[in-house]
Amino acid sequence: AAGFRGKGTIKQYWAVVVGAPPLDEGRIDLALTKRPGGRSGEAVAADPAAGKRAVTYYRRIDQAGKRTAWLALWPRTGRTHQLRVHCAAMGTPILGDGKYGGRAAFLGGDGVGRRLHLHARRITCPHPRHGTIDVTAPLPPHMLATWRYFGFDPAAAVTDPPADL
Repeated sequence: AAGFRGKGTIKQYWAVVVGAPPLDEGRIDLALTKRPGGRSGEAVAADPAAGKRAVTYYRRIDQAGKRTAWLALWPRTGRTHQLRVHCAAMGTPILGDGKYGGRAAFLGGDGVGRRLHLHARRITCPHPRHGTIDVTAPLPPHMLATWRYFGFDPAAAVTDPPADL
């Protein structure tokens, strides 16, 4: 378990967000704090003054006009709901994330699902004895349908982490 938290571990997520981030790639450094969430359970909010540091790198892989974008995300910290809050804070909530994006997290269209469009795509970490462990997970069916709807090609994605990661 400690290996997954080590400096040599790189976690990559894919997300479809509503809208498009202002830059093709960037770094979000926004502290987060946990808050009681009532009926919806625990919630997390941006809190630069009292929150714990949270850092996420992102890269836009593709987009469908200004309507939606496909992002690769690399969290450098492991805060609860970090990616969801960071995407919403950029003004581009993850598709299907009503908890952090509200109504803005949903699009119309028969080919666009309402489930959360966040996927743990790849993890690489040092092997305890030698080499590297590198595991990639395929897109789940609801996300694959959305990729097809917007014309995104998961096989064409070059998603090496940013150099300063």
